[in-house]
Amino acid sequence: MKFWENDTIAAISTPIGESGIGIVRLSGSKAIGIAQKIFRDKRLKKMNLEEFPTHTARYGLIVDPNNEEIIDETILILMKKPKTYTREDIVEFNCHGGILLLRKVLDTLINCGARIAEPGEFTKRAFLNGRIDLSQAEAVIDLIQAKTERSLKSSLAQLEGNLKIKVNNLRDKLVEILAEIEAPMDFPDQDIKELNIIEIQRRVKKILKEVTMLLNTLDYGKILREGINTVIIGKANVGKSSLFNTLLKESRAIVTPLPGTTRDTIEELINIKGIAFRIIDTAGLKNPENVIEEISLKRMRKFLDKADLILAMFDVNTPLSEEDMEIIQEINKSRERNKKIIIIENKIDLKERIERQKLFELLNIKESVKISLKNHVGVEQLEEELVNTVFKGTIIPNNGVIINNIRQADALKRTKKGLEYVLDGIKKKIPYDLLTIDLKDSLDSLGEIIGESVNEEIIDNIFSRFCIGK
Repeated sequence: MKFWENDTIAAISTPIGESGIGIVRLSGSKAIGIAQKIFRDKRLKKMNLEEFPTHTARYGLIVDPNNEEIIDETILILMKKPKTYTREDIVEFNCHGGILLLRKVLDTLINCGARIAEPGEFTKRAFLNGRIDLSQAEAVIDLIQAKTERSLKSSLAQLEGNLKIKVNNLRDKLVEILAEIEAPMDFPDQDIKELNIIEIQRRVKKILKEVTMLLNTLDYGKILREGINTVIIGKANVGKSSLFNTLLKESRAIVTPLPGTTRDTIEELINIKGIAFRIIDTAGLKNPENVIEEISLKRMRKFLDKADLILAMFDVNTPLSEEDMEIIQEINKSRERNKKIIIIENKIDLKERIERQKLFELLNIKESVKISLKNHVGVEQLEEELVNTVFKGTIIPNNGVIINNIRQADALKRTKKGLEYVLDGIKKKIPYDLLTIDLKDSLDSLGEIIGESVNEEIIDNIFSRFCIGK
């Protein structure tokens, strides 16, 4: 018997706050019995929920079983195992959406024998009961947290089992190779055909190539999952806040002709062509004249350190200034740290006074994006450049199978290393039984991705990132 089989959990499954509907969910071996204690028909008559067909809904009332006091109206949804989210009996109470009301329903269920679910415990039970694998469980939280259509589609594909199918396919190939190597050693008296080590080498190389290709999708997967931290920098009054508002398509940052209007950083999530850009508008880079500007400058440098992409703005209507030179220094430092950078020349509607050749030489670039935020010229080109720059050097898979987190990547790296050891061993003609050690290590590492071979600490860490009720 599994440790949770006699344990029934309950949680509010809808966001905290006022809404039309709020859902309280039960899952476990006693879910139906506990729900029956508090559910009545509209005449306050007790109902035998065991007799209800599975996957049906009933209107009724929730009561306190101690005094039969009505707590709320509800639509009860009954789902009997095994065809449920957790593969356990599940009962959901669809109530009115007030938080006080939902907590009262939850407290009543707890008093009747349920316990409050831990974060992600419903999905954890789905994994432990074999309904989904670990990569699909991770896809659930990615689906909930998806910020764009691209990330949503990617999460749905992983939830449907794309990564699981790929990993299992690779594991099946390794198992076949292991069987062919071990069979002659385990059954020397049987008439088993002689091992073709050249053919084994060819197949291991092919698997290694597939593992490497999957590992190379990490950057693309992380972009879809986490988005891009993007910082706008430039001297005072260059148009940073105007650019911020233009990309956001609303007036979020205050814009005036006065230099230094933005005194602090402003941050918003912006969806550009299916990619989530977390764009940060910073104060102008200049020598601080007071404590507030000094703090703003420190915050700007902190965001620069964490940025994936830097949008550096220059004013074509003014010659390069001391502040511009500081911006150029920051850009070159960031380039050394492998930051992605887009150079933007703003105010092309005005007379050109910038020393462009000098700017390009100092930055070692051949082109920039030229825009006029005032006249909305060049904005579409900039958005295209944003997406192209983000994906430059990133492998975009044709089959849609990707990895998107460090845990999966770490397991693939160990798989890759094990396969490389196998090929090196074949080259050095080491005994075949030693080759199987590295093959089994690679097999186990692949198993970690889908949860076939993973310790409890990793499982707990994954599900702790979920909200309570999912």
